[in-house]
Amino acid sequence: MKLSRRVRELTPSATLQAKSDAEKVRREGVDVIDFGPGEPDFNTPEPIKNAAKRALDQDFTHYVDTGGIPELRSGLAERFRRDHGTDYAPEDVMVGCGGKNILFLLAQAAFEPGDRVAIFAPYWVSFPDQVRLAGAQPVILRTREEEGFLPRAEVLERALSEGGLQAVILNSPCNPTGAVIPREEVERFAEVARRHDLLLISDETYEFFHYGNGPFASFAPMASQLRDQLVLVGSFSKSYAMTGWRVGYALGPRNLIAAMIKIQSHDASHTASFAMKGAVEALSIPRSVLESMREEYRRRRDRMVQGLSRVEGIRCLTPEGAYYVFPNMKGFMERFGFANSADLARGLLLGLGLATVPGLAFGMDGYLRISYAVKESLIQDGLRRLQECRDLPAVGSGG
Repeated sequence: MKLSRRVRELTPSATLQAKSDAEKVRREGVDVIDFGPGEPDFNTPEPIKNAAKRALDQDFTHYVDTGGIPELRSGLAERFRRDHGTDYAPEDVMVGCGGKNILFLLAQAAFEPGDRVAIFAPYWVSFPDQVRLAGAQPVILRTREEEGFLPRAEVLERALSEGGLQAVILNSPCNPTGAVIPREEVERFAEVARRHDLLLISDETYEFFHYGNGPFASFAPMASQLRDQLVLVGSFSKSYAMTGWRVGYALGPRNLIAAMIKIQSHDASHTASFAMKGAVEALSIPRSVLESMREEYRRRRDRMVQGLSRVEGIRCLTPEGAYYVFPNMKGFMERFGFANSADLARGLLLGLGLATVPGLAFGMDGYLRISYAVKESLIQDGLRRLQECRDLPAVGSGG
């Protein structure tokens, strides 16, 4: 059967593929430590689960508003008012089937053929493909390891001088690097967007997992000066350990939010009604619950960075957010004869039972994304396997 060109040109999600590969190897009897998925190993807090159970018991299982149940949209508007001083109304908020779905709807509503959208690499794997599926062209801008993989507003401005751009997608804290854009750079990006009439999309899915000094530098306080140009994207998946619940959201210009809701009306209709009831409860969870998860991730991060830095051929920065490290593996690749990070990831899976995601998937070869959202005992075991490694199987083009 003939498939559409846009599907033929689409690459599968590398992070989901890594999970599938790990499961396949595990079924073959290999003891796999899975550092691949971007998923918390905590369980959803009990009050959230109880709220969803109550909704089920009360038969809250029918169609609801396409943009999300009113109490969740108003609750999100209130949370951003309380945390960031914004004045979003419920009509400026929509809820979708996870952050990924929200970003997809946003691309479909905002981009069209001929548009050029700036994305900083390393990038989350779905950003470029979602832009392409809308018919637009991703324009990849580079970050530098020696600068902590931080996106720079001056790089965006330079790209603007070289050709027109309609939008920029930023992700802080970043998946895969854990880089967090500091407040002063947030302000510079906002100023560039304002002067050039750019749509600025800020994916802040990992906002509560920020390990630096002071509060996380959200773009939300820029809403007053970028009201018609800023979209804030978030999710309940990571912060509240609700990945399977599929509840994401956006706050932005009302006409753009309305357009996204229109598209969703022809797509998923809405996310699950009872899942949204759980999300309403999540908004009232004490911040101490999130802080305890963050501090556990901080401990694991430090253990992971210290252990990786002891392995010959690996150089690893200490990330300021999310729950990934993005180590430079070039020396390790040379040591074992791998041509690229995809071959390396395959070799580690088959040779050591370590599941990782290659940097190629994030637009930067020579690196791996390694999640530390796993138990500390598994981190210790995985590090031991790397430190004791003396041989790896030859695979792919690197073999």
